[in-house]
Amino acid sequence: MLKVAKISVSCIALVLCVYSLFNQNEILLLIVQLFVAALLTVVGVEAILSNQKLSGYLLFGSAAFLLVVNGLKIMI
Repeated sequence: MLKVAKISVSCIALVLCVYSLFNQNEILLLIVQLFVAALLTVVGVEAILSNQKLSGYLLFGSAAFLLVVNGLKIMI
């Protein structure tokens, strides 16, 4: 189940990234960053379930950092 989620989120993020680069659309770039945060979260869950707690927590931290930076960018 997690493998399917990783592949689908990766494909969606890649398509949106290429599309946002061609159109120079900032909203699409924000959506891509949210998909990357979701992908980091899924990979973090998978790492924690396979008893790699440090890498799982680092991935969760990276996803949280990405979401906080985007939240601050929107507020400013």
